[in-house]
Amino acid sequence: MASTELATERALYIGIAISTVIYGGNLFLCAYSTYMLMTSSQPIQLRLFYTCFGGLLLLLLTISSASHAAFCELMWIERRNNPGGPPAFFAANLAAWYNVFGTAADCASNILTDGLLLYRCYIIWESSLQVIVIPAMMYLGSSSMAVMMVIESAMPMSDIWQGLAAQFGISWVALTVSFNIIVTALITFRLLFFHRRVRSALADEQRSVYTGTVAILVESTLPFTVLGIAYLATYIQGVPSATAVGMIWGTFVVLTPQLIIFRVASGSAWSRDTGSKIAQTTTNFLRDLSSDSSRMTKMHP
Repeated sequence: MASTELATERALYIGIAISTVIYGGNLFLCAYSTYMLMTSSQPIQLRLFYTCFGGLLLLLLTISSASHAAFCELMWIERRNNPGGPPAFFAANLAAWYNVFGTAADCASNILTDGLLLYRCYIIWESSLQVIVIPAMMYLGSSSMAVMMVIESAMPMSDIWQGLAAQFGISWVALTVSFNIIVTALITFRLLFFHRRVRSALADEQRSVYTGTVAILVESTLPFTVLGIAYLATYIQGVPSATAVGMIWGTFVVLTPQLIIFRVASGSAWSRDTGSKIAQTTTNFLRDLSSDSSRMTKMHP
């Protein structure tokens, strides 16, 4: 029992340390993307949307990070001498208002991020509603489970790591990870398809902007999906490391869309007409190639 409690506290400490570093990256990306958006020539509606969206996500991450810091400060410093010590405080205050507030911020940021990913998938597939029907249903299900988990975690003596709150929590994470796997697969397939299609029509630099490794990793949110699978596995098992993985995953919930917003701000993200432009470029290239071949044939029969 003592070893489990120590492992949980260690995981909490590691999670906070790594999350703080990633928070700094989120802060920089949000500030830099905002500057790039405000000085770009893109439509004002798009600039305002992504600026407000990125700012709101950063605010939610700040609330979540502050709640974790407050909880740990009380547990390890202010009330470390309470009966039972830090382990007893940890168990008795999981349903404290600041923890529930932080959990609600995490869930809200996840709902917003998944919504953006669903929209990006819709854009990359050239506004095809048929493609996003199943992901959209999973998105609604995961959002519902997130709300139910927050409500249940606010009940007195509730515990998000066990009981009914944990059941809602596992359902939420399972649905959102499944959603991310499907969306990641759809976007990756689409980008790889265009990568093969334009391999001979575009220069390496032009091709890498929309279908290169960085584009695939950012647009498909592959790192976020892999980390979500790891979090789901540890959450289901109920191991102490789930605390650290969950906190890191929570920061990636915000980091992932911030990277997409950065690509939008820099003008390298996919838009509604990117696919058609690439297809037109490829068609023109093949037509020119065919014309050149015909001309050479006439010159050298």
